[in-house]
Amino acid sequence: MANLFFSGEKASKEEARAGLMELIADNWPDAFTVDFWSDGGGHMIRAVLEFDDTDAGMPDELRAKFPAKFMGWRLVVLKVPRGHIEVFFKDKK
Repeated sequence: MANLFFSGEKASKEEARAGLMELIADNWPDAFTVDFWSDGGGHMIRAVLEFDDTDAGMPDELRAKFPAKFMGWRLVVLKVPRGHIEVFFKDKK
């Protein structure tokens, strides 16, 4: 059964994407994008951030800016290597 924490009303994809893009722009100096994904736990919004070292942990101060639930959506931060967004997300909105 899905986790009840993530149940409830969600903002539209457009609203949630715009809100998360603004949050990231205020807190992340490098390349980023936002998309929607789904897995065995259901639908989610993803903050896709480019890192030099994707194996290194995110600083606690940065991680604290990304709540588990954002505008009703389950939020996942996906760390990708530099250049990934240009190659794999350049044609997406």
